[in-house]
Formats: sequence, structure tokens, C-alpha cells
Amino acid sequence: MQSSEANLRLCRNWYDTLAGKQARFQLEELCESYLSEIFGYYALEMGALSGYTRFLEHSRVNLSFSLGTDRVMNDVIATPEQLPLETDNIDLVVASHVLESSSDPHQVLREIDRVLMPEGRLILIGFNPWSLMRSGRTLRKQGDLPVMSRVRDWFSLLGFEMLDIQYLGFRPGLHNEKLYRRLAWLESLGTVAWPVLSNLYVIHAKKQVIARRPYKKVWKAPILLSGGKVALNRTAQRVRKENFSG
Repeated sequence: MQSSEANLRLCRNWYDTLAGKQARFQLEELCESYLSEIFGYYALEMGALSGYTRFLEHSRVNLSFSLGTDRVMNDVIATPEQLPLETDNIDLVVASHVLESSSDPHQVLREIDRVLMPEGRLILIGFNPWSLMRSGRTLRKQGDLPVMSRVRDWFSLLGFEMLDIQYLGFRPGLHNEKLYRRLAWLESLGTVAWPVLSNLYVIHAKKQVIARRPYKKVWKAPILLSGGKVALNRTAQRVRKENFSG
């Protein structure tokens, strides 16, 4: 398996292709629509595109910052498996390709779940392993792309509610820009005909917190026995003496 840094570079390199540039444009539009309904105090962007995009430019969250390993492009330097953030403190996380670029993707989701506020939102961007257009094909050779069914299981296990799933990018990774533009009709057709074969998937989810009823211990008086030679503990003896002596 390749290192996380190498995988991050592969993800970013894909966005320099014609298909990748189109995908970034679509991602910015989609994220803007999601962010229009999200409010709060703190927003975090992390992953391969952290520091390279404008996803949080239209955010209504008061303070936004980026996290990654690139000291030039990011505000906080850290790995997604160990976030240096307080528990239940972030209102919004935008995470790009954090699962396929990590050796422990489930731990990444656990950390995101930990730092998110109750009812906090997560926008997760990833390569679709079933893409016929071979997005992230080098990553796929390494076995680093979790399938959607597994991602759903992880979300369910952590208690996330999946509000929306979108599939983006249906054109092949061509180098001829003129031909690439002629195939624009594949975008609208793919959304209807074969959405699960897209280049990217985007999940909009909400952290669910199940309220638990506090456990209240109910005191019960000891059973009193009369007659016979039965040994009673001190509490039972006292209760018996107070209630039955006279």
C-alpha cells in the first residue's frame, strides 16, 4: 500500500486533468448549495483538496480553517487519523479523499465523528471505485478505494444520517479538450442512466446523537421475614424493629 502522502498527491494530480477540473467546478457548485443551509461557529476542511479549493468561501459558518500536511497551504498541520481538536466542537467538516488516502479510513471517520458537534454536518468527497472512467485508477490498483456499501456501513455504525448522495463526472479522462467538450452530454445522461459509475461520489451527512434516559436507581426495602430462625442483615433488623416493634 502506498503512503498517505503519495495517495494525496495522486488525488490532487487527477484534478489537474480535464475531467478533474470539471469535477472541481461541479463540486464547488454542489458544496455551495449544501452550505447555504448550514450555520455554526467552526468549519473544517481536510483531505487532498484542503487548501486548494474555495469550498468554504460561501460558508455561513463564522470561522473556517483547513487541516493537512502541507505547511504552506493549510492553517493546521495534522493527520486525519488524529485530529488535534476538542470533542464536539466543529459544526461542519468538508473532507476530500480522506478515506482512500488513509491506511485506516474507519479511524478517520471516527475522528470526524468525535470532533463534530451533535447535529453537525459532514460533506465527504471520494473516488467511486466502480467508475468506468477510471478516476483514481492508480489508487484502485493499490486497493485503497472503499466501496460504497462499506462506507454506508461505517456511517451507520457511527450513527450518521445520510442526507444526500450525489454522483459527479461521467466523461472519460481524455487529453483532447475539443473532444472532451463534445462529450458533455454524458454528464446529464450519466446522472439518470448510470449514476453509480461516476468518477466521484459526494455524501452529505449529519451526526446523530441518540438521547439516553438517565438511569435512576430505585431503593427497595428489604423483604421482612417473620417466624422461624432466619438470619437478618442489620438493615432488615433495623427496619423490622422500627416498624413491627411496639
